[in-house]
Amino acid sequence: MKIQPIFPIGFMIIVFALFFGATAFVIIRNKVKTLEKIASLCRMTIIYILVFVIGLRPVKVDTNYEFMTKNLDVLFVVDNTISMWALDYNGKNPRMDGVKADINYIMNELAGSNFALVSFDDSARVLSPFTQDMQYIENLLDVMITPDSYYSTGSNMGIPYRDIQGLLESSNKKENRKTIVFFISDGEVTNPEEQAVDYSQFAQYIDTGAVLGYGSATGGKMKEGHSYIYDYDTHTDAISKIDEENLKKIADGLGVQYLNLNGGNSPLTASLETIKQQAATVVETGDGAERYIDTYYYYAALLAAMLLVEGVVFIRKGRL
Repeated sequence: MKIQPIFPIGFMIIVFALFFGATAFVIIRNKVKTLEKIASLCRMTIIYILVFVIGLRPVKVDTNYEFMTKNLDVLFVVDNTISMWALDYNGKNPRMDGVKADINYIMNELAGSNFALVSFDDSARVLSPFTQDMQYIENLLDVMITPDSYYSTGSNMGIPYRDIQGLLESSNKKENRKTIVFFISDGEVTNPEEQAVDYSQFAQYIDTGAVLGYGSATGGKMKEGHSYIYDYDTHTDAISKIDEENLKKIADGLGVQYLNLNGGNSPLTASLETIKQQAATVVETGDGAERYIDTYYYYAALLAAMLLVEGVVFIRKGRL
């Protein structure tokens, strides 16, 4: 049990003392029998105490609660290497503009699901474990920026492997849960030490999803500051091109389809409709977060009863 006072407790005590003192003074000054004074004081004391308790707003603390959610865990794996900022999305826009818009579109279509976000460039980061807070995921996407090319060591599609594994295993420990994965990249590999990555062991954990490709065959330049990244091998501005063969291999390993979204997200429509048909609303139990349950209405009912009694007493005495 806790209290959540409506007003500061010190202020409430002062007001209570002033009003109760004034009431007691009036009752004592009344020219009635002593027993009547005592009875009146007792009734008014109970009334004032009940008012004071209601003002303290007593609440029960519950750390076990139920909430409604969809039975979907949706994992976004986002390639945030320099090439994902190349200027060839739907014309001459950064590829990441399309990525951010499409992730928001997916979340809105699957609202009520649990979403997780992993990003990778030279290293992988779990930016968010599974959460229903869509705004939090949107905020994380908004603060993604172009990596510094000076520190870049090249693209590697295998970097997020361990983080993907951990989140998929976590999702599959839950009952009645469907796991959806969207792997988002241009598929470009520029790290000469890159080893072919095999995502096939994850297929057992994944119900559906897609590998989403961004970029064009002709490629796009990558801005850095007010200029473009320079390729010292060709002595021209560097060009990044989508590698759909890599993306299709990843899709085959994960057991999902490959979709090229560089011209817009219309190819997603059918996939999202299928996912929504598989979704169901389930009741889950949470533990650890405090939830307050008001109990003031019990005291309010007693107060109403006491006021009714006081009214009847006054009426019987002919004072109304």
